[in-house]
Amino acid sequence: MVGKSVNGIEVQERDGIRIISIRKDNKLNPLDADTLEEIANNLRSKPMVTVIEGSEKAFSAGANIKEFQKLKPEEAYHFAIRGQIALDYIASYERPVIAAIRGFALGGGFELALSCDMRVCSPGTKMALPEVTLGILPGWGGTQRLRHSIGQTRAFEIVTTGRMVEADEALSLGIINSIEEDPEKAAIALAINYSRSALVSVAAIKKLVRGKTYDLFDAEKEAFGKIFETEDYREGVKAFIEKRKPVFKGR
Repeated sequence: MVGKSVNGIEVQERDGIRIISIRKDNKLNPLDADTLEEIANNLRSKPMVTVIEGSEKAFSAGANIKEFQKLKPEEAYHFAIRGQIALDYIASYERPVIAAIRGFALGGGFELALSCDMRVCSPGTKMALPEVTLGILPGWGGTQRLRHSIGQTRAFEIVTTGRMVEADEALSLGIINSIEEDPEKAAIALAINYSRSALVSVAAIKKLVRGKTYDLFDAEKEAFGKIFETEDYREGVKAFIEKRKPVFKGR
């Protein structure tokens, strides 16, 4: 069964699993809070093991940076709240959720992938939380989920530099579970296996393994909002749009 596309999200059910495909007109699959909420709402429809996939070019290259120019600090805070609520739902969903990743998984796209229980990617995948290069920071739980995945030391370096992490390094760090020529096929095979397992036990294990510390997620939302008061934020976003190197002043 294939559902209609809403907010660039297509949904199909087959072999007892759900497949959610991000299919934006822009092949970089830019995300916004509406898109994340649409993904979460599809999970709410009924409990099923789920695969989330993107396009050939990108799982998602993150949010539309041009939209950030319009955000005031309070609006940025609520933008972070909406995204975190949707990704928290995915992370705590009662059935396994597996990300099949090709191309870029950047910013909010990487945060979406990190909210899934498992990640399978193609050899050419590149991942990053590049927000610091814009004078901002991840706001949808990326700092915390990456820290929980690979530890404080590695997460600090990756988030504060905003550098790209390629597939081989992502595997060695434990960010992803495997590298596959056909990540969608591999993710679907995993999902089908899970759908035939003792799902009550899997749900209980997921709560124990994937539980989170809420206070630091809250601190991330607050920091995301406050950063929109700074000169560095305005310079970083302006420089990105103008395709030049930003000149940060630390204020």
